[in-house]
Amino acid sequence: MMEKIKIKGRALQHDSKPGQRLGSIKLDKDWDYAMLAMFDAKFNPLVIYEAKRLEIEDALRKPGSLAKNERGQLSVSKFKSISRVVWQV
Repeated sequence: MMEKIKIKGRALQHDSKPGQRLGSIKLDKDWDYAMLAMFDAKFNPLVIYEAKRLEIEDALRKPGSLAKNERGQLSVSKFKSISRVVWQV
């Protein structure tokens, strides 16, 4: 069986605010893992994180903000806390 991976990316600017969010993660779609690729301000890759679907589902279903619960958006820091580093510069 082929695994399906959802890929998200985020570029970190020098003046970026804390609490950045990822784009929507749709639980009604078919995927097994999500990966977050982090880039510097010049879009050079820095690190890639990987999280299993179950970990993401649990994080999105916990009571909390409208963005998380209704729009399926996790903060970058939350994604990092439930994932593991699979590649780093």
